Amino acid sequence: MKTFKTIIVLLFSTAMLAQPGTWKQLGKAGEWANTLTAVEVDGKIYTIEKSGAFYVTDPATGTWKQLGNPDYQNTKFIFAANKMIYTIETSGTLCVINPADGTWKQIGQAGAWAGTVAGTILNGKLYTIEKSGALYATDLSTGTWVQIGKPEFANTVRMWAANGKLFTHEASGTLYEVNIVDGTWKQIGATEGWADTMTGVVVNNMLYTIESSGSLYETDLTTGKWKQVGKSEYQNTVFMTGTGSKLHTIENSGSLFEIALQ
Repeated sequence: MKTFKTIIVLLFSTAMLAQPGTWKQLGKAGEWANTLTAVEVDGKIYTIEKSGAFYVTDPATGTWKQLGNPDYQNTKFIFAANKMIYTIETSGTLCVINPADGTWKQIGQAGAWAGTVAGTILNGKLYTIEKSGALYATDLSTGTWVQIGKPEFANTVRMWAANGKLFTHEASGTLYEVNIVDGTWKQIGATEGWADTMTGVVVNNMLYTIESSGSLYETDLTTGKWKQVGKSEYQNTVFMTGTGSKLHTIENSGSLFEIALQ
C-alpha cells in the first residue's frame, strides 16, 4: 500500500510540474543581478551585463560563459534574428554580434537610431519607432532604412512581431496591430487592456506579458483575447525571454527562472 501511495504522489507531482505556469529556478541565485538586457536565440539566453560583458546561458543546465570582450556597456536595445544578435547603443549606433564568439561590427551610419524608443525584428528587417512617432524599417544587411506610413506612434512604449505583423503597446495600455506595408493600424482587444504590463515577449506567435500584479498572461494576437497562466508570482520580473515551450525570466534579485508553457 505504501508503494502504491508513493506512485500516486509521484504521478500527481509530475502532472503538476507539467502544468502551464509552473516554474523552477535555473543556476545559482542572483547570478544575473547585473543584467542590462537579454534575448533568447535557439534555446540559448544571451545577456549583456552592466560591465559590458556578453554572456550566453544554457537553460538546460543554468551554466553560462562570457563571449568576446566587454564592449557592450552602452547597449540600450537587443534583438535576435537569423541566428545573430543585434543591438542599438545609447549613441544610436546599430551593431551586429556573432553569438558564436562575441565579435561585432557596426551596421549603417553611426548614431542613425539615436531617437529609437521601441523596436523588433520581423522577416529579417528591424522595425523601430522614433520619438517623433515615425515607424522605420531597416535592412539589416546594409543598414539602410525607409519610413513606413505616417508618424502616428509617438505613444508607443513596446513593440513585438507575430503572424507577419507588428504589434505596438501604447502608454495607455492599448494594443495595436500594424501593417508593415503602409503603417496602417487597428486596435486589438480591449482599450487599455495592457495598462499594467511591465514586460512581454512573443513565443509561437502568442504574446506573453507580466503585469505589475505579478500575473502572467497569454494573449492571442489574432483576437486580442487573453488568459492568465499560472499563479500571480512574477511581480519581481525584470526581463523575459522565450522559445519553444518555455519562458525564461530574470528577477530583480538576479535569479533566473524557467516557466513551462505546456
